[in-house]
Amino acid sequence: MTENYSGPWPSQVPTGTFPGMPQTGFQRPRTVTAAFWCLVASAVLPLVLVPYQIQVFTDTFTTVMAEYTVQSRRPIPPGLLDQIMNIAVPSFWVGALLGAAVGVLIALGIRAGRNWVRILQTVFAALSLLSVLLGAVLILSLGTQMVGELARSFPVYIVSAATTTAYIVATVLEWLPPSNAYFSLAKAARGGYVR
Repeated sequence: MTENYSGPWPSQVPTGTFPGMPQTGFQRPRTVTAAFWCLVASAVLPLVLVPYQIQVFTDTFTTVMAEYTVQSRRPIPPGLLDQIMNIAVPSFWVGALLGAAVGVLIALGIRAGRNWVRILQTVFAALSLLSVLLGAVLILSLGTQMVGELARSFPVYIVSAATTTAYIVATVLEWLPPSNAYFSLAKAARGGYVR
């Protein structure tokens, strides 16, 4: 018996798998799908901050170089600032894109039901939560001295809070009973125990 399908992708095949692949009798629960999208959002959301981070770096670096010029009474060599910016700007983008790629790979591992990825992601979530708590303690300990700096960095704190929240929500969703059952079934299917 031949199957009729409209294209090479699993979503285009009526069974949802590639032709010739064994069909499994379980569906991905909504908790895993929601965790996947939360992880994708937490991976991609920091890319919004890259232009802001570049602007803050540019302003800070220009100020530091101007102060150095005044204190040392020597001019900055011509083209030095441009050379540094030509290295720094792509570095910001490459770092952000690599971080987003790793985050998306983790999300794909969760979607595929890989338990070791779920454990790794849970460790990352715990470290992220610890970082947020330590940051809050630092801000509270500095008090009024940091009000100006906090106001200046407000976009960073908003995106960071949204990213961390999405990451923690994904972690909780991954450990709910339907997700646990899915991860167990996925492991059994990879071992050939579920058809």
